Amino acid sequence: MEFVKEIKSTLLIMSGLYIVIGLIMLLAPVFVSNLICYLIGTICFILGGIGIYTYISSEVYGPLAYGILVAAIALIVVGIFVIMDPVTFASFLPIIMGVVLVIDSFTKLQSSSSLKRYNYDRWWTVLVAGLITFVFGLFLILNPFKSLTLFIRILGVFLIVDAVSSFMTALSYSKIEKEIV
Repeated sequence: MEFVKEIKSTLLIMSGLYIVIGLIMLLAPVFVSNLICYLIGTICFILGGIGIYTYISSEVYGPLAYGILVAAIALIVVGIFVIMDPVTFASFLPIIMGVVLVIDSFTKLQSSSSLKRYNYDRWWTVLVAGLITFVFGLFLILNPFKSLTLFIRILGVFLIVDAVSSFMTALSYSKIEKEIV
């Protein structure tokens, strides 16, 4: 019985947190994007500092030690860049995904052509998937910041849906709890 109460209270707390986080993601995606970038920049900066400390405190010098120093300096530079300009960094990620999707769409288009040549009945489904992938990839490349905020909003909606599902599960545990007593 105690176990059921613990599960129920955990689900209720998690549901509340998910709803709050989901609403923040849904209503303030730019804030969430900037917060993520600040965290990434801070982590890069800290790791770079640790790398420099490791290089300075090391008694071994040579190519490996110089490699650590170069990587540490690069991490610090990236960290500073991300913290100073989170919008540019955030918009860079959808561009990479867009390029990958566009390349993948060309593969799908080529596959649909081959399938048609071999008289496969549903070759057109691969063609449609390739065209949709191409359009989505192009959207990511041409509107990287809008696509990132849209992605964050979609994640927020999923968190809210998951929270409602967890809340309903917690309510069902209340019924189980009453039957056990």
